[in-house]
Amino acid sequence: MDQLFVYKERTTEDRLAEVCCGIKPVNKYFVMDGMGNKVFSILEDSECCDRQCYGAGHPFTMNVTDHSNQVVIRMVHPSVCTSCSSHELEVQSPPGTTIGYVRQNWHVCLPKFTLENERGEPAIKIVGPCVGCTCCTDENFELVSLNEAAIDRSFGKITKPFSCCGSNAAFVIRFPSNMDVKMKATALGACILIDSMYYTSQRASLLCVCISVALGYWEIGYK
Repeated sequence: MDQLFVYKERTTEDRLAEVCCGIKPVNKYFVMDGMGNKVFSILEDSECCDRQCYGAGHPFTMNVTDHSNQVVIRMVHPSVCTSCSSHELEVQSPPGTTIGYVRQNWHVCLPKFTLENERGEPAIKIVGPCVGCTCCTDENFELVSLNEAAIDRSFGKITKPFSCCGSNAAFVIRFPSNMDVKMKATALGACILIDSMYYTSQRASLLCVCISVALGYWEIGYK
């Protein structure tokens, strides 16, 4: 397996509750392989109050289930003070057995992360674009060597395809087929953390803008 497609699941009720009432729903995803087969479902376990008060810094657990509804991977994100602390995510498989970590590396403007093995030893770095500064284009988070020099184009990346007004566009994760399976699961965890940090709140803002513009045109036409 050399690529995964990660889709956000969000109902109309979820969208309306978030935009109209400011209620942030739990994140839900499904994951497909390159052949179009559904391989995982992912459901967030967190407190509503934490999501409202802490935003991207709220503590959560992501339970990853297979086709038989068994939890095969668990991702644990502790509470983070976003103004003074770095994010981290522990990846467990099976639940209770740590297989890797995702740690945010501070940078003035670029998203940077390190993927670590179960012993906390750095293995791969992720370097992303200045999120929000790109326009009408895909955003690529490159998997690079520890000295941050890209090994080659096929080494790997997490891509957020361009989408408009909060559509459920997939993240695409590409990695070498011979990459250690534990590190593949950790890369999946990095994708979920990236979405939680940079895109979940942004999606709500885009929906607010779209609805505000539509209401503005409606009022003009009504008058």
